[in-house]
Formats: sequence, structure tokens, C-alpha cells
Amino acid sequence: MAMAQLSFAQDAAQCRSAFLQTQALHLVEGLRDDLYYACVLLTSHDPDHRQRANALLESAAFAPCPYSGLPAVQLLLEHRADLSPLAQERLMTFLRQGQTGWLAELEKGKWNSFALLAAVSVLGYGVISGDTAGCSQARQALTALEGRMGEGRLPDEFLSPFYTALQLAALAELQCLPLDDTCRKAAQHLEEFTWHGVLQHCQPGFMALTGVYSRGYTSELCGHFQAVMACVRRLLDDACWFTLWDTLWNTRYTQAIVPHGTLDGMRLYALYFSAFPYHCAPQDLADWHSCQLPRQIVQQAHTDPAWDISCKKDVAAGLHWDYPAGEVTMVTRQEAGFSLSWVDREYENGMACPALRALYCKGGDTKALFTKLVRDTSRYIGEENDYPNLGLRLNASNFPDDGRKSVAETPEGLVLTYRPRGFCSGADAMKLDLLFTEHFSPVDRILVNGCQVKSLEGCSTYALGPVAVEDGDRSFTFTPRGENGFWQITRRNHFLNLEWVQPWTGPDGPVWTLLIQCGRRTR
Repeated sequence: MAMAQLSFAQDAAQCRSAFLQTQALHLVEGLRDDLYYACVLLTSHDPDHRQRANALLESAAFAPCPYSGLPAVQLLLEHRADLSPLAQERLMTFLRQGQTGWLAELEKGKWNSFALLAAVSVLGYGVISGDTAGCSQARQALTALEGRMGEGRLPDEFLSPFYTALQLAALAELQCLPLDDTCRKAAQHLEEFTWHGVLQHCQPGFMALTGVYSRGYTSELCGHFQAVMACVRRLLDDACWFTLWDTLWNTRYTQAIVPHGTLDGMRLYALYFSAFPYHCAPQDLADWHSCQLPRQIVQQAHTDPAWDISCKKDVAAGLHWDYPAGEVTMVTRQEAGFSLSWVDREYENGMACPALRALYCKGGDTKALFTKLVRDTSRYIGEENDYPNLGLRLNASNFPDDGRKSVAETPEGLVLTYRPRGFCSGADAMKLDLLFTEHFSPVDRILVNGCQVKSLEGCSTYALGPVAVEDGDRSFTFTPRGENGFWQITRRNHFLNLEWVQPWTGPDGPVWTLLIQCGRRTR
């Protein structure tokens, strides 16, 4: 395995210098990104950058934000000497006003980024202000989460390419606070446990973690660089196979990938999340260095009950949940240059959780296969789409799944089953999309019913039957277990779309059952 040519310290310094030369940044998340940017500016120790950071903090639109407590605590604890009185006042006011919301988040008892960010925000504010009213509750929440590690499950929000970075950063920052030993050790154990799962899915050669995950968006599905890989870069240092410079500052790479928000935002996240002093268990790091492939990893996570749509907010006693709580079992198979992962049931309502995901290497690039059920046959990944039944218009970075899905392993291969969600009732037709990323190169060969597809012009239609895709050294075969509908195949927005279309068939809608077989390509 090739190693990075720069140490982490050299890599980060080079990237930070290039990033801070840009005055006109295009970020996406308002206050959160403003505070991240201020942290990066102040890390440079440059007077001009200090002035820019203070100007930003003095004019920032402070409003309730679950993500922004962490950088606010960092700024006040680690960079206070560089902050203007007004900047300090605004940060303190923000932290004080956010305490009620963060304490409410801790009461939920969930093991996710929101809970850990809330713990940092409450405990950090207590350290800075001397107001420790909520600290006891935050300590109890941390120790309760530490107790859940004995269940052997992944965090509730597991392996998310972006949100796992928030978990790791929050836990690392907690250990920097002057807390009691019990609280600090709880944070340490939680971080080590989180890293255990991350390192198992950290496969050299890929620019993403292997495996499916609880929550993510289009960029995460594609296997393109995400925030958690910045954490990996910092932790592995000289043992890492990539640098931030040869990814997010490499024109070939950045012109091809789907960004999480904007390219500026991704560069900011890389600099911000790689700045924390991460800790993993020495044995986990040794296991990562000595890992032998092929191997199979089987893990579980807990899912809370969920509604059909994620934007439903009405909570009341005795409320009927659309989908019950339970356990999600995730299986990940890894071999050199290839990974295949699936879940037996989806996380919560599954709108942002893939059922199945393959990553494979081709020409040094990470390519991906994943699936989506789509209510309207006119909707395509990688572009803005309307959802009038939900009152939503979503941009190209978010392409939710309109189906309920499960995957079962059989002697023949994996059987994927999809059913429409309740809010899809009345659709004229729906399609199961099998999506291959083509941002770096098109797939090598497509066969439908044993015949090679020579060219794709517009949207080509085919009779229902087996479809095979060959790309690099991998082969994928998809065999419908059903007779209704037809195939459409399109190239659009740098995705190959294999679409199994079915008309609406009644109150419960159609069902898609598909046999999926993956193997090495025979030339």
C-alpha cells in the first residue's frame, strides 16, 4: 500500500495556507461554518487572520444551532487571547442561550452527534463561565452512553461519513476540558469505541469508509472524500495512504466529485476536523496495520421508532409510529480493492440510510454502487427535485429514498426487497434505481438479457430480465424476481441509472425483489 508523501503536519500546513489565501469563500451552513472558519483562521497565528476572525465573529448571525457549540467552546478556551471583547461577548451569549436546548437533547439518551455536541456545549460553557447548573446532567449523560458500550453495538448514528466526524471531534474536545476523571475517561472510552468501528471500515485505497451507514447524502453514497476521512488522516499520520492536499486540492479530483455542500465547505471541514488530538485504542491501531483481507464484519446498531417522513415533528403521548424500534444488522465484506455491505433492515425511516453499497477501485479511483426507490420516474440523482407530496424541493446533494427496504443473504446471492413508503400512494409509477458512479470513468460494459448495450442515447427501454455491469475487475448481475415492469437505462449527471420501472398497482403499491450477485470479472 502506498503511503502519503507528506506528514500530517506538513499536509495540514500546506492546505491551510492555500485555503486562507482565498478571501471569497463559498460555504453553506451559516453559523457553524463561520465558527469553523474562525477556528482555522486563528490556528494560523497570523495577525491579518486574527483580524478576519474577529470581524467574522462580530458580524456572524448567531442563532440556535446544535453544531455550533463545539467551535464556540474551542474559540473561548483555546483562542481567547486572540478574540476581541465583542467577539467573546457574542460567543458567551450564544452558549448561554443554547443551554436549554442542549440539555433537552441530552435527555433523549441517544448515542449520536447531537448528544455529544450537546455535552461539549454544556460542559465547556460550565468551565468557561463557572455556571455549572447543567454539568451534572451532561456528566450523567456521558456515563450513561459509556455504559451502553457493553451492549457491543455501534453508536445509534453509525459510520456516517460526516456525522461520525462530529462524534469523534466532540469526544476529543471533551478530553481537552478540565473535567473530573470519571467524565474524561467516559469520553475517552466512547472515542476509542467509535474509532474501533471506524478503523474496521477504513480500507486502504478507498477515499471513503466501507460499509453502509445510518445517515448521509449523495456525496457520501458516491464514496468521495468526506469529513471522517480528515479524522482518519490525522490519526494515521504517516501510515495514511492519502493526503488532504492530493485530494481536496487536486484539480482532477475536485472537478469530478460530488461535494458535501461546496468545495470550499469540504476544504474547511477537512482542516477543521483534522485539527483535533484523536485517540484510539493501541490494539485497534495495531489490528488495522495487520489486517488481512478478505474478511467479513458483522455488527449491530439500535434504531429508534420512526415516521414515514423525516420532517414530521408532532410528538404526543400514545402517538402511533410508522416503523418500530429494533436492531439493525450490518454485514460488510472486504477484499483487496472491493467492499460490499448491506443491512437486514434500515435505520429509522431509511430515507438517508442505504440498504446496500459496494465500493471498488478502478484506475486508482473509488467508485460506488448503491440503490434508491424513486416515486416519480422523472426524478434523477444529482439534480434538484420537487417532492410536492412532502412540500419539499431538495437540491442536488440530497436524493432521499422513497422506499422501505431490506436485504437477505441467500446461497444464490443477496436478495434486495423494496416497498414504497406510505406517502407514495397514488403515484403513477415508481422505479428502483441501481446507481453506478461515473464521475471518473464510465462503466466498461452493460448487458441486458445477455446482449451488450452498444450505446446509450437519452433513456433506453428494455424488457425485464437480467442486467449485468462489468467495470474494472468487478462484475455485477441483477436479476428481477418478478414479471411486472421494464428496464430503463440512462446516463445522467455522471451516474449510470439502471431503472426497474413498475406502474402503481393498488393501495400497497408494487414490490421490487432483486437478486444481486457480485464477483470478479472474467475477461
